[in-house]
Amino acid sequence: MVAEVFEARDDSRQVPTSLRRRDEARRRFGAAADTYFDAMWDGDPLADAFVADFADLGHGRAMRMLRTACRQGIEAVPDAPLSLRALFEHLDARPAWVDTARIDHGSRHVPRYTRQAGIVLGAASLLSGYANSAASRPLEMTGRYVENAGARTVEVGSWLVAVNAPGGLERFSEGFELTVRVRVIHALVRADLLRRPAWDVTAWGVPICQSYLAYTLIEFALIPMRSMAMIGAPHLPHERAASYARWRYLGHLLGIDDRLLPRDAADQERLEALYLMTRPVVDDYCRSLVASINREFLVPEVDLLLPGPAQRLSLPAVHAMERLFLGDEIADDLQIPRTRLTTVIRGLGAVLGAVNALLDRLPPMLALRTRLGQRFQAKQMERLRRDWGVQHDLVDASPSGGVPHPARGDQR
Repeated sequence: MVAEVFEARDDSRQVPTSLRRRDEARRRFGAAADTYFDAMWDGDPLADAFVADFADLGHGRAMRMLRTACRQGIEAVPDAPLSLRALFEHLDARPAWVDTARIDHGSRHVPRYTRQAGIVLGAASLLSGYANSAASRPLEMTGRYVENAGARTVEVGSWLVAVNAPGGLERFSEGFELTVRVRVIHALVRADLLRRPAWDVTAWGVPICQSYLAYTLIEFALIPMRSMAMIGAPHLPHERAASYARWRYLGHLLGIDDRLLPRDAADQERLEALYLMTRPVVDDYCRSLVASINREFLVPEVDLLLPGPAQRLSLPAVHAMERLFLGDEIADDLQIPRTRLTTVIRGLGAVLGAVNALLDRLPPMLALRTRLGQRFQAKQMERLRRDWGVQHDLVDASPSGGVPHPARGDQR
């Protein structure tokens, strides 16, 4: 279906009409802007080809083949189609620039900030993507987030825990398998939406296009580290370098084209600036996403940190952090209320940041805080799974029922 859309499209690859300030972006970013605009029409040829074979293989059989190839290698799937073999030829060819041992060593103490990371995931990383009506359209059309904001947040959190764990980037790790499955889930959603008349290709380009997929790396590296520093959880220089290296490799595994794949902080900052300059307007669905994650996930999480009478401040505190993380322009677009608590949290973050920077200089404290963070992470995930009734890892393994999702499919 992706190929059919490409054939039907003008070879000039006009910029999707939903993008704003296109001429300004070209003046500022030059050829990088054209690469970004052009990639709006690109999906993931390897994963898309495998998904195209689901019609013959059957959804359930194809996904079982995928899991077996992840866990045992492609040679353990003797009847694998050529599309799956081509996908794993790419996945098994680790780039020369990947050094997983160095990444793991550089990030070994990052779990000390587990408490802050959970809040930032919802209030900064996910919300940043919601301020784009085209990029969030797949969530709207599959009904996944409105169906259960808490469950989807737990799914994203499960993936992040796996890929950030020691060894989480290794070939036969859980993190590797989950990342490959995320890639195929994207392809399943892409194929499904391209079959729907409601998907406006001219306005939005290809669903989960290369450009927006590349931006997700900013959502999980640059944005969380910057946001955590704002609330007093600064990362050390080698931790920041390890995060950019980790997400560069994860971007490769997710099928992001090398032309768009950010290598370091400077690349991520340029891509973020280009994305923000051209992002489509916010619509009511974007605002409903924010309301859902606030109501179903963030406010209940902040409630747990505050004594009973103070819980009336939970929603204003969430709004304050969102404004701090996103900035006033995006927050206004999303209709996040202004609150004086933003100034309070900014000031408190500066104090906590100074304290944590001092503690970071004491190796015994660094190790102790890391162990405490790891314990909290394990208990937190257990609690979230219990509270939200989530026993699966990703949506392709979620129970049937509720809103149908293309990744669930027919399990035969």
